[in-house]
Amino acid sequence: MSKQSSRDDQRINRLSSFLYWEGSIEARKIHPIKRNIYLIETNSGDKYVLKGHSNVMNLKQQWEFFERVQSKEIVPFLRYPNGKKEISTGTNYYWTISPYVSGRKLNYQVESDRQKAVNTLKHFHAAANQIYVKNMVRKQLFVKRWHARLMKFIETKQLFEKYRYLNLFQDITVSMKHYLEKVSNYPWYKEQLMAERNGTWVHGDVASHNFIHHDNTFIIDFDLLQCTFQDYDYIQLAQRFLPAINWEVDTLLSYNMVREEAVERYLMTTFIPSDMLREWLHFLTRKRRISVEMYLQSMEQEWINRKEFLTESKRIIG
Repeated sequence: MSKQSSRDDQRINRLSSFLYWEGSIEARKIHPIKRNIYLIETNSGDKYVLKGHSNVMNLKQQWEFFERVQSKEIVPFLRYPNGKKEISTGTNYYWTISPYVSGRKLNYQVESDRQKAVNTLKHFHAAANQIYVKNMVRKQLFVKRWHARLMKFIETKQLFEKYRYLNLFQDITVSMKHYLEKVSNYPWYKEQLMAERNGTWVHGDVASHNFIHHDNTFIIDFDLLQCTFQDYDYIQLAQRFLPAINWEVDTLLSYNMVREEAVERYLMTTFIPSDMLREWLHFLTRKRRISVEMYLQSMEQEWINRKEFLTESKRIIG
């Protein structure tokens, strides 16, 4: 047995003991899913997803939300068999369990899956109203967060210079600054206050892997849950749909994600390449499967497509 396998076995054994003594869970099998997330099979045949949390305020907000919302689309936390909401190792790290949902992740390349995501999100949004919690985690408006992301992107300029993609860097930077300023003129602060007054929530991370489909479609992973205007989820969803629908504006609008009077700002905000910057910054910090040069080549093509989307959007909104 390798040293790595031995360490893994020791970790699983410690985790099994921890679950028994702190949560009264008798684990028969423990399967790692990703970092700090495990599938637990108990002696009684129940299956749970065990997840570790480092942000206790975020955890409390999620628990309060789950206790108040009535939605068939979500996969909430469950109490442990001994009644605890979470268990801790005493190192400011907290573990929760959720019911395991068998199924497949959605694939946004498939039209029917895109429709499933939109429908499920709409049902969730309808339920995520008039929900008030004591432990609300307030965040900066997304336009402020996007501006901070742009500043981090600018710090990577030397890589664009090194691989001779300086024009791409400058074009993205100038365009994003311009449209961030333009979009910032919409009354987001007013809508934020209205959302807090009305107890309106968003999921916050509508990646395809956070939708699980079997007979029905469920939403999982509420780490980015936020009390804010719900068009924010649809802006994110639009950015994720666009590469799969060939950046076609008419196809995007056919999903009817936002009200007619909000279409202009929806399209203008969707154009802002915050998601491109997020993926670029993630790429630089994780183990790379492709070279930086190859990534920049695909990034340049996506930017060309995105500018065509903006041109077509302007034609529609006038």
